[in-house]
Amino acid sequence: MRLMPHFFRTEDRKARRPQGGKLRRSLIKAGVASAAIAILGGGGWYLTQNGWFGERTAAINSAFMGLTARAGLRVEDVVVSGRARADGEEILAALDLERGTPILDVDVDGARTRIESIGWISSAEIARRLPDVIFVRVIERQPLALWQHDGNTALVDRNGKVIQRSDLEAFADFPLIVGEGAPRHAAQLIDLLKTYPEVADATEAAVRVSDRRWNLRLQSGIDVRLPEKDIAVALDRLEEFQREHDLFDRDVIAVDLRVPDRLIVRVNPNAAVPRKVGGKDT
Repeated sequence: MRLMPHFFRTEDRKARRPQGGKLRRSLIKAGVASAAIAILGGGGWYLTQNGWFGERTAAINSAFMGLTARAGLRVEDVVVSGRARADGEEILAALDLERGTPILDVDVDGARTRIESIGWISSAEIARRLPDVIFVRVIERQPLALWQHDGNTALVDRNGKVIQRSDLEAFADFPLIVGEGAPRHAAQLIDLLKTYPEVADATEAAVRVSDRRWNLRLQSGIDVRLPEKDIAVALDRLEEFQREHDLFDRDVIAVDLRVPDRLIVRVNPNAAVPRKVGGKDT
């Protein structure tokens, strides 16, 4: 009976010691793990910040690409399809490739972006044709008109994009548009004028006014003021008046078609007035 209290006390001490030891060991393990994570994390951050991983990755990639090139996967030829007016040398310069470049290392997206920045190129597709050919297919812009603005002239396409600003002699017969915003709206007007050949043939330039409407400057010097809307109706009246009265050959300064159902003609105030011939008594 006397051992009972001693036994329980002994057991109590034995039971308490492992719990304290486990707690200390758990804390130590947690501390070591935290320290390890901190060291690894800090080391990884340090290596990343110092470019070690990037340098090693680049070196491995370069070595791999070198192996593929020695195996025959290298650029030996470039084929361009769809080119008519665009400068072939400019396309090759935009590709920025050298013979022998590992074909798998060609930046296709970057090359496409550079080629599409060329004025004549509307869109481009670039593909690798293994083992050694880079194939380029381009769609060129279709020139629409010559655009004069701020004293400069440029060739533009149907979407109003500038194609080129020099060497425009070959496009001298293209329609001439003038003014801010003219390229964005020119296609609709030019297409419409094709259905009025007599007016189109007499037109020297189409002038965009306040980026809202058009004036037609005729070769005779007449300004035809078109409305913002219903341009076709106005051109119907103009062409009919021309057929009936030879309007374009008269000494007229301006023709205003902005008022519906009316055609207002402004005559040159300096035009010669026919003199009356005096009668004689016979």
